[in-house]
Amino acid sequence: MHSNPALVDFTLVVGRQCQRLCWLLAGIAALSLTACQTCPCTQGHVQGARAETMMFGQLPGFAVDAPSSASNTSHAKAAHLSTTSTPEASLTQVSFAMEGADFDPEVDPSGTWIVYASTQHDARADIYRKQIDGRTQVQLTRDDADDVMPAISPDGRNIVFASNRSGNWDIWMMSINGGAATQLTSEADHELHPGFSPDGRHVAYCRQNDYSGRWEIWTFDITRPGARSYVCDGLFPQWSPEPGRNTLLFQRPRERGSRLFGIWTIDVDDGRGASPTEILSSSEAAIMHPSWSPDGRSICFCSVSLPPAGSALWPEQANIWLVKVDGTQRVSLTTSRFRNMQPTWSGDGRIYFVSDRGGADSLWSIQADQPDKFSRGTLASFEETEEDN
Repeated sequence: MHSNPALVDFTLVVGRQCQRLCWLLAGIAALSLTACQTCPCTQGHVQGARAETMMFGQLPGFAVDAPSSASNTSHAKAAHLSTTSTPEASLTQVSFAMEGADFDPEVDPSGTWIVYASTQHDARADIYRKQIDGRTQVQLTRDDADDVMPAISPDGRNIVFASNRSGNWDIWMMSINGGAATQLTSEADHELHPGFSPDGRHVAYCRQNDYSGRWEIWTFDITRPGARSYVCDGLFPQWSPEPGRNTLLFQRPRERGSRLFGIWTIDVDDGRGASPTEILSSSEAAIMHPSWSPDGRSICFCSVSLPPAGSALWPEQANIWLVKVDGTQRVSLTTSRFRNMQPTWSGDGRIYFVSDRGGADSLWSIQADQPDKFSRGTLASFEETEEDN
């Protein structure tokens, strides 16, 4: 486990600043729902009774999993999953952090540029842009705050991102070239992880409800950010790129049993959520950080095997997987001893992700097979396919 400025405040310790905790849990890693749902974030501290928590969902509660509600559709519920492993071919290092960490990758529609958050030069995160095949990087933000989770508009002209520069986490927007940013949300609740709809007219994001403590997904029209619509409970929403399909991909934990994260989709009709559908879950691994393929037919995601109770740090090992949107044909894209997280699928056919395989957490990419080449494979658990390569 590396010790760098980006991870210094990650452990849940009494007295740590809760806003920074929320960023580290929600942005860099997987989010500790129990900590964020039960501690008064606006009061700036973590309650000692919640110092033990899991970053991969909620604290384990009941020993028996409950079936999903009848109103929800479930594609995958078993701990043992049908998989195919692929060799880690065509790996490319994209960023080169010497200190700190690079994270939150997002590739522009042309496949030329990548934007990301980094603590390479400061203990606080800023947003950078670089050519994918280049070495120089342009710093787009520089202020006494953390700027994270950038997302590029479909026309490639603007970036929405999360920042605590106003005192709590809000959604902001700036030019792809940096410069002055416009604040889009300004409520007391923490708001994170924005993303554009394919037409560039709407933004989806997650918001912590100050009253219930739950993380929720909301949307707004970019021309009227004050008029917002609640979609569902969940985290890390991403719009489907498929034309005419108004669907969000996201992650959320079970409400009982293992309480680990799974990945879901939900249709959005006039700002309201409909037909929540579970794509994939496991009682032995957290399924997190989902991202659509360019054609909207497949999903890449990160899996972390069940950690010990009380774990609140980045995992030492995590891997990138692919799955079709109907929950079938799961493919293990990385099978290594390293930490591979936050995958994002680019239009160039590569998946960009965060990995510590080079030392500090930096950005890497790997070629993804075409969805029609996936094969079903045999029954295997996540743990059985995570071998050293």
